[in-house]
Formats: sequence, C-alpha cells, structure tokens
Amino acid sequence: MDTIPLHIAKKNEFSNSSRLLLLQSLVPVATNLVSSQLEAFASRLTQALFKVSDQNVRPDEAANSFQTYQLLKRNHTSFYRIVASQINAALAKEVSVVNTRKKFKEAGEAQDISLVTFEEMENKVLTTNLAKALEVNNADHLVALNIRIGHVLRRTPISVSQNPFRPEVFISAFLQAWQEFDSNKESQHLVLRLLQPEIFLQLANVYQGLNEAFIERGVLVDIDEAKRESKKRGRFSRREDLESTDPYLENKLRNIFSPKPGHVRPELAHDMQEQGMSASPFGASGAEMVTIDRQFFDYLTSLQRQQQAASQSGQGIYLRQLSQQANSSELTHIDQNTIELLARIFDYVFNDPSIPSDIKALIGQLQIPTLKVALMDKDFFFKDSHPARVLIDTLAKSSVLLGSEATPEDPLYQMIEGVVERVQQEFDQQIDLFSDVVADLEAFLKEEEQQAEEAISEPVALALKQEKMRLAREFAENDVAIRVETGEVAGFLEDFLRNQWIRILTIAHNVKEEKPNALENALRTMDDLIWSLKPKNSSEERKELVSKLPAMLTLLNAWLNAIKWDEPDRVLFFSKLAERHAAIARAPLELSPRRQLEIAVNIAQRASEKRLNRHVLDQGDQAPDEWLQLVDELERGVWVDFTNSTDVTTRFKLAWVSPKRTRYIFTSRLGHDSFSISSDELITQFRHGDAVLISASSIVDRALVEALRDPPA
Repeated sequence: MDTIPLHIAKKNEFSNSSRLLLLQSLVPVATNLVSSQLEAFASRLTQALFKVSDQNVRPDEAANSFQTYQLLKRNHTSFYRIVASQINAALAKEVSVVNTRKKFKEAGEAQDISLVTFEEMENKVLTTNLAKALEVNNADHLVALNIRIGHVLRRTPISVSQNPFRPEVFISAFLQAWQEFDSNKESQHLVLRLLQPEIFLQLANVYQGLNEAFIERGVLVDIDEAKRESKKRGRFSRREDLESTDPYLENKLRNIFSPKPGHVRPELAHDMQEQGMSASPFGASGAEMVTIDRQFFDYLTSLQRQQQAASQSGQGIYLRQLSQQANSSELTHIDQNTIELLARIFDYVFNDPSIPSDIKALIGQLQIPTLKVALMDKDFFFKDSHPARVLIDTLAKSSVLLGSEATPEDPLYQMIEGVVERVQQEFDQQIDLFSDVVADLEAFLKEEEQQAEEAISEPVALALKQEKMRLAREFAENDVAIRVETGEVAGFLEDFLRNQWIRILTIAHNVKEEKPNALENALRTMDDLIWSLKPKNSSEERKELVSKLPAMLTLLNAWLNAIKWDEPDRVLFFSKLAERHAAIARAPLELSPRRQLEIAVNIAQRASEKRLNRHVLDQGDQAPDEWLQLVDELERGVWVDFTNSTDVTTRFKLAWVSPKRTRYIFTSRLGHDSFSISSDELITQFRHGDAVLISASSIVDRALVEALRDPPA
C-alpha cells in the first residue's frame, strides 16, 4: 500500500540530539561553578563541626564531631575532588534522562516505611527540608532556569522536580560524596543535620551562571513574558495538574497510539526494519515519525479544499463519518483512534457554553486540517505547546472576548474568520502555518489590549486616588487604635478620636509625601490631647498642663475647622473637655494607695478588654473565605460575567488591579463601559452569584481529559 513517511521538521525547534547536547554542555559549567566555591563550603562546614564539638554536652557526640572536624580539615583536597566528581556524575545522569518524559515522584508521595529505620527517616526529612529551603531561596533563578530548559525541550516551563539542576540533585550528590569521603555513618548523619542553606553550596551563583550560559548559547527567552503567559494559560500548571486530574493521562494516550501486534503494515514494517527503526510512533525518533495512507490523506486534502466541513451541522459526528467512509483496510487502529479522539475533543469544544455559536462554526472548519496534523504528528495530543493545539485554544479564548453578542462586523470576528480561512486554504503539511496565524491573532489581540489600556487611563487615576485614601484611613484607624488600647483614654475622648480625629489623620496620611509635617503635627496634637486628660499628681505637671493648653486648643480647633466639623457635638465636646481639665486641676495632689490601685486596675481592665475585642475582630477578618481568595488571586486579563438587578448579564475583562489590590477596574474588550469596584464589593458579588469567573484554562486540555475518561479501544 502507498504510504507517506512524514518526518516533521518544525521551525525553530531543537532536535532530540541537539537538546541533549545543549544540556550536556551545561554540566561542566555547573561543576566548575561548584568547584570554585568548595573551599569556602568546606571552611563553613569545618567551623560548624568544631562549634558542635566545642559546645556539645554529650561526650560521645562531641568526640564524633571533633574527629569529623579533624578529618575534613586535614583532607580538604580529597574532599574537593570527591564532591566535584560526584556532582558532575549526578548532573550528567540527570541530563541524560531529562528528555524521556519521565514523571518524577513528588517528595510527599506515599512510600512503604515499614522497613525504614528512624535514622533513615530523619535523614530523608532533613534532606527534603534542605531542598525545599534552597528552592525557596533561589526561586527567581530556578523559575528562569525552568523556563529556559522548557524552551529547549519544547515544553511549557518545567517544574522544579523535572529540572536536572534542582537543589535535590546537589544535595544527594554531596551526601554520596561524603559517604565516599568518610564511611562512618554517624558522621554522615551529623553532617546532614548541620547542613543549612547558609552552610551548603551557594546555589544562587550556580543558577545565575547556568542562566547566563543559556543566553550565551542563543537560548533567548523573555522570562517576564513567559511568566505572564504561564499565568494566562489558566489556573492549571497545565501538564502537571492535568496528570493530577488523571494521573494515567499519558499512559492512556500511549496505549491508544501503540500498534497492536500484527497490525503494522507488512511493507511498512519491512522498510522500517531495513532502516533500523521501530514500527511504533514512540520509537527511536519519538512521536515525530509516523506514516499515514496516501489515498486517505489526499482524500482529506480534497475535503479541505472543498470546505465541506463548514457546511456540516453535526460537527462532532462529521469526523467519525470519515472513519466509516474510509475502507477499513486503509486505516490502522491508530488512525481510527486518532479520528475518534479528535472527534471527542471537538465535541467538547462545541458543547462549551462560553463560546458563541458563530465561533463554534468557524472552529468547526478546522476539523480536517487539525485531523491531518494529528495523523502526521501525535505530539498534538502530548504537547500543550503544539501549534495546532495552541490555535484552537487561542480561538476559544478569543471567542470569550466577543461574548454572546458577536457579529460579523466585529473586527475580532473578522480576524478569527480570516485565520480560519487562511488555514483552510494554505495548510497541507507545513505545521508552522499554525504558529504564524497564532502570532497574527495574538498581535491583533495585543493591539486591542493597548487601545483598551489607553481608554481607562482616567478611571485608573481615580482608582489610585481612592486606594490611597483607603490606605490612609487604615493607617489613621491604627494610629487611634494603638492609643485607645492602653485603657487610659476617657470614653468621650475615645468617641471623638474614632469619629473626628481619624478623619484628620486620614488627610494627614494622604498628603504625607507632599507635607510630612502635617502628619507629625496631627499625631502630636492627638498625643497632647490624650496626655492632658491623664491625672496630674504634682504641681509641676499641672503647671505644664496650664502652659500647654492654649497652643493645644488652638491647633485642635484649626484641625477641626479643616474638616468642617461645625455640628453642635463640637460645642458639647469642648464643654466636656473644659470640665475634665478643671477637675484635674482641682483634684488632690496626693492619692491614697488604695485609690491609686483602683485606678491602675481599672486602666488595665479596660486595656485588656479593648485588646481582646480587637483580637476577635482580627480573627474574624482572617477567617478562611473562598471568595476572598478568589478575588485576591484574580489576574489582569481574566473575564467575568456580571449580572445586574434586572438579570441582564454582561461580560467584562479585568483591565487593572490597584497596587494594594483594594480596587479593580473592569471594562469591555475595547475599554468602553469601564467601572471601578472595591475588593469588598467584588467579593460580595462573587459570593451572591452576581459575578461569575469565566474559565481561563486550556479548552483542549480539558477536552482531552474528558475524552480519555473512556479511551478508544
């Protein structure tokens, strides 16, 4: 039978061998960076050992520490050599398997520990804790390294557990080196207990050097943009989270795309044996080496050119009809499974309520081109970065921007229509075409986004002022609270501070950058006012009160005039203030010990009650709230459906979030009808169902998981 061998060479993509060679070239870079700091590392470890031996009260442990200290001090050259050798070997081994799609076990995975000694368990915990601490300390460098390695491997940014240069590898290599350096198990456990991030190898220098080495080798990635894209692609971390949804996802895919015994075409198997190749799509050349029937491929091309897919009303059924129309002898079970699996994916897309029906019809026209891609390149199912897969995802996400009121006159609708038409007309075997149209569509969306940002410049400026004022109010409330909580503030004065002086402090905090003296003046006036109402038990204190009162009252009135407090309550407040000052002046100078005790107990009781009340309020604020967490995690670009009081639902994009996340600005796609909402109001809307977040996760990812719940036979 006539077949077409397809060895897909994708533009700007590393081959398997070049990926491995590039990563292998980084092993000596890392080893040299480690070697350059081994002397300093040994010095830190030596000092730590000596400190333990000098301070330990247990003689046996002190002796062991001192012996280990002496061993390391006298044999530092051997120590350098062994550690460098073990790290080089460990990194080389990790790099050799990094491209085999190996699924790494998480550190917390359940293991049988029935035969594990306590010491071994403790060593495992210590190792894990050190690795996690190093990951946290080097998070920025590791994220950049993950992104660059993922770029080389043509995957989304890999996780730390898949990084061949992760901290765990350096720790394990060092422990292996120490076993070779000193076979005493007690010293091994001692050294592991001493290892802390400040003592261990300074991996920040290593990771910085590796990132620079990638750049020198031409691996140029916009790290900030890659981080943003990773967030935009959904709340999933994509492949890893999909595997947690269905941990056997990849195995299921491999099973349905593996040839059954006796189902490989004889002439194909013979040709492949002569070339030393495996008759499996996962052989020496991976999923890039496949063969399909020429007659069936030409039949698909003819359907594509006729654009018959666009006229089909039952889009999902149409793909299945292809396998029924073709001669069963022409299609292998892999071909049939490919068609069935892709049909299920399109079924899922067509059933998604967030995609307008007109856009579904346009996406439906991509069924034949996508099927041709999937038959040629099974990476479509395995790689979420596959160009054809990214196109479907991008079209689905773009349709969210249109909402249910999409019209053919909308520029975005016309852009989507043009993308689909270009793929229909131009696609044959060049998968790079999908990358090109995705780039065009993303550039169009970015231009629209820039226009929207210009349109909301005024609402953003207003929201910033509102947030600044809200934060100033919070600072003012705290200034008053810490003084009231002492229990020494009279009841009428506490009411005054909470209702009026907070307004003054809010203004002072709001203008402190331009007028720092205003805040200092307002705080000093408040403190003087509180001091003036405390008992004065000496003639000197009373003289000081009399001398301070005129200036204090002048400042007090000036501030109250600034906030225009002219109600009758102001007259009543100053009347009580004058009465209290007069009472303080007339009170006996010396109080009996019993009276002093009563006053002190009363103050302490009031202070305790106020602190307790504030603690209860703080605990209430900190109570777990799924809606608060949802709003706090919202990122710019997400879409939310808002339903108003007349049950009309409108879709808006989150266009801006204030620096302190107290205000959010939503807008239509082009920046029209924008509105600002506080975080508290937004939480309430989500809680009551008046706001609903539109899913941002990859529709193909979700469709694939659903399609494989019951895999094709």
